[in-house]
Amino acid sequence: MNQRQNDSVVERMPIGFNVHTGSDVQAMLEVMGLHSVEQLFADVPAQVRLRRELDLPPALSEWELMRDVRSMADMNATVLTHSCFLGGGAYEHYIPAVVDAIVSRGEFLTAYTPYQPEMSQGLLQALFEFQVLVGRLLGRDCVNCSVYDGATALAESCWMMCSASGKRRVVVAQAVWGQYREVLDTYLLPRGVQVVYVAQDPVSGMADAAAMVNLLTAGDVAGVVLQSPNAFGVIEDVQAIGQMCLQHDTLLTVCVNPLLCGWLEAPGTLGADIVVCEGQPLGLPLSAGGPYVGIIACTKPLERYLPGRLVGRVHDLNGKLGYALVKEDREQHVARDKATSHICSNQALNAIRVAIHLACLGERNFMRIAQVNAANAARLCALLTSMEGVSRLRSGTHFNEFAVELPLDAVTFCARMRNLGVFAGIPLDKGLVGHGRGLLVAVTETKSLADLDAYVGHARACLQES
Repeated sequence: MNQRQNDSVVERMPIGFNVHTGSDVQAMLEVMGLHSVEQLFADVPAQVRLRRELDLPPALSEWELMRDVRSMADMNATVLTHSCFLGGGAYEHYIPAVVDAIVSRGEFLTAYTPYQPEMSQGLLQALFEFQVLVGRLLGRDCVNCSVYDGATALAESCWMMCSASGKRRVVVAQAVWGQYREVLDTYLLPRGVQVVYVAQDPVSGMADAAAMVNLLTAGDVAGVVLQSPNAFGVIEDVQAIGQMCLQHDTLLTVCVNPLLCGWLEAPGTLGADIVVCEGQPLGLPLSAGGPYVGIIACTKPLERYLPGRLVGRVHDLNGKLGYALVKEDREQHVARDKATSHICSNQALNAIRVAIHLACLGERNFMRIAQVNAANAARLCALLTSMEGVSRLRSGTHFNEFAVELPLDAVTFCARMRNLGVFAGIPLDKGLVGHGRGLLVAVTETKSLADLDAYVGHARACLQES
């Protein structure tokens, strides 16, 4: 009979969340050479120590705790309780059940960094397939696997352009999502990189190519950054900007909604040297903002500057086909000043979700979903702009999200719509638009024609309140 079995019933009952019995505590104190728990706090000044019990409610049983947590969760407004038209980087898409079924297997769910290829062939092959599928989608062969999210991927791509060119100036189209601009500044400014933002055309919402040319003529620009669709939902002319960059010996990075590549040519085939994206639309749930997966694809000459790691198909000494990490220039493996990145982890499980999602859809179904997104967005945009006082904010071509100008403050409109069970969209940054009446609305394949008509009906009622 062990010491735990000798404990009295009272000793063995955990108090609150403290799972240690009296004998457990005594054994730990003896190892530390102490007589009481009080001695652990001897160095904490008496005047700052709390001399009473914490004002907490009584401990709950597991069932009571689950009931309370569920009741609090039911207070949340989610895509299960509201009709969602939110976008700006995270979208409500249908995820086939097979994705969850496969990634929930222990071989994937518990797998860690595959330093020993002989023990990790399954994980390595899955990540290799991710690289191949995403490379075909984005139009560039070299794909890393992977970084934290889309904003991180964009910031890392800018550092790639600086490292490859030896220059420390990056030109960025202003209509990049606000949170992405914040990450760019956080990553690049401390590294001595100057980020120059170029305004958009006030009519079309596309990047001002003439202003970019004026900046590129100085010859000190490492690269140009576009987002397509941008913060107005407008699709940028990647091919024209790519030609401009080529003429001025400047690199081009395009941050793209990956679903757009099922509707239009991929940025890589249009001339982008680096293509980055947030992989959330490719089989990842919204999850209140993460975890997501950042993807970077680039040309072969830029491969050496890719952050993270690359999985390659190799042969062992006996000529047998296998998979291994062929590049991992992190500071854990090389001299710190030669590391391509200081990201010490990746989103391997989410990358596998992306690979499964793309594989189970196939090219034809992927294109069909993209077309449905575009058609639904076009229909809702037409319905909304037919209402008095509502107009397109910018005239450029849009994909699955578009910006409108409302006759009232966008924040007020969204609050009214939320009370009617609709997440109406994202109010646009006043600094980008010039006023507070801009609204970005996203539509995906999860919305039926009835959902679109209901949105318009609720919007009409909210506008009439004013």
